[in-house]
Amino acid sequence: MLAAVLAASMAGFAGYLVSLQFTVGGSVSGRLFTGAMSLVGLLMVVGLLSYAVQRFQVGVDRDGWRVRIGRYRRDLRWAEISAVVIENREIQGRGRRMVAALYLVPEAGVSLDAPGDMRATVDGRPAVRLFDLIDPKIEEQQFVRDLASLAGDRLEVRVPRLSVVLLSETLRERLYGGRALPAFPPGAEGVRTQRWLNRRRLLLFAGWYLFAVLPVLLLTAVAAGWHELLGAAAAVLGLLAVVAAYAAFVTMFSRAADLVDTASMLSGTEMVQVIGDRTHRYDLHGGTVVVLPPGAKRGYGKASLLGFPHVVLLLGDPRTGRLRGHDDLLALSAVLRESPHEADRVAARDIDSLAVRPQVGDPMEPGDAGNARLWMALTKAGRILAWAVVVGSVMLTGGWMLESTRYLGGAVLFMSVPLATLWAAYALYRTLALLGAAWQVVRRNH
Repeated sequence: MLAAVLAASMAGFAGYLVSLQFTVGGSVSGRLFTGAMSLVGLLMVVGLLSYAVQRFQVGVDRDGWRVRIGRYRRDLRWAEISAVVIENREIQGRGRRMVAALYLVPEAGVSLDAPGDMRATVDGRPAVRLFDLIDPKIEEQQFVRDLASLAGDRLEVRVPRLSVVLLSETLRERLYGGRALPAFPPGAEGVRTQRWLNRRRLLLFAGWYLFAVLPVLLLTAVAAGWHELLGAAAAVLGLLAVVAAYAAFVTMFSRAADLVDTASMLSGTEMVQVIGDRTHRYDLHGGTVVVLPPGAKRGYGKASLLGFPHVVLLLGDPRTGRLRGHDDLLALSAVLRESPHEADRVAARDIDSLAVRPQVGDPMEPGDAGNARLWMALTKAGRILAWAVVVGSVMLTGGWMLESTRYLGGAVLFMSVPLATLWAAYALYRTLALLGAAWQVVRRNH
């Protein structure tokens, strides 16, 4: 319903912009600008309507499955299902990539009568592919936990980053031959830290726009007024400066945000991290391990850090400075203490000193991680407006220069169209992610 309302609003806005194209006396730059915005609005309408009208419902409870996908409608009892499998499948796009998908494998003699695009084979057995887990409405790890409570032994998770979710810490240690270092901070506290990091990224983004993007656009327009080639040179050099400033400042907290969601495993003399479908291994006996105090690296707040020397693990919370659990720190120092390299043993002593230090910062606050994730999705949706200001500024600059230059104004407007299209796709993605987070909260509360 919400998606349909948004689509109707966007359709009305796009219709208004289209009507402006036929207004008598409109300037060429104005018509180009409204034409580009009409295209963006129509793209968003199509995306939101496709989301709103799609017939997609998959329900599962202790009685079985209720599947409503397009024209495929089927109710299945658990007795008719041999296995529920989550495994990677290859999809085509710009290159090949692997995504986790959910499959139902029926018992022998049970026919699922699935349409051709949903039929699949799992270990040589006929199956039906229900959906991919990359859908923004699905929080993968929570989905796997909920499904495991219903499917029991029928569930087979063949994606490493998701299969670990089902294991207790004892089983993880037995499987990997080491100790699990969970993502830190955990649960709702980790989501609060993500929100804290995102707020700082927003401030940096505002500074980047005010002190990099706007000056470059103004300089380009003024230089083009003197000579078009001078304006083109200012545009090219300014673009390089804007990209460099974004990479240096706006992304400052991105690595810390990634590490908040990353769990690790001590396996022998290595620390193993699974990020997406990639496994990273770091040698704890390589002589390169360092422990960095808070403030030693920009973008990590109050957190103590473990590096090689690039940062790979948060020893503390960037928001509060609160340290990891005592047992996690001692397990890490125990591996480093056996290294033949003095640098690693120094790092072990530094971690030991952290382990005996009294906790600083606020204690772990209880909270609902689902509601916290909804709030974080809402704040991320606010980036739509921020990027709209950037794209709109580029369009306005191109329109401003269109009548005073021969080629440059048109070139800037032409390049702003793909920028606006990318913004529309980003806006659609963030909107769907927000709707998905809201749906997760509603489903859990009811």
